[in-house]
Amino acid sequence: MPKYEQTLSAVLLSAKEAVILPMRPKMREHDITEPQCRVMRVINDHGPTDASRVAEIGQLHKPSVTRILKELEARNLVARETDNRRRVLVALTPDGHELVKTLTYDVRRVMAEYSERFGAERLERLINELRALTATISGVE
Repeated sequence: MPKYEQTLSAVLLSAKEAVILPMRPKMREHDITEPQCRVMRVINDHGPTDASRVAEIGQLHKPSVTRILKELEARNLVARETDNRRRVLVALTPDGHELVKTLTYDVRRVMAEYSERFGAERLERLINELRALTATISGVE
């Protein structure tokens, strides 16, 4: 058996940490956590949606999303609304949109640097391979 640091899970975790590292100072500057940022990004990308879908897309546990939404609502970054089917949806407020816009600028800058250093085609292939890996191993017990 390989040492832990040579396992797929360790390498993927290390890569995830390396990818997010340059964004952490900006998130701290705005007093936002990585999961909060992820929740806001999902809502921004998909429009008003329910908490279950936010959890699924953002790869977060539903109880965590519930807590995060309460925190973001208290900061006036998200608001709850009811659709015509009486579902409770969450949407970004104007302040939430502004924060996502600010953070998106930094994400684009960092992603451009990753593309330059690693190669745009190579990065795209990696992303596609990781999606394929995820799809292939889903459901393995």
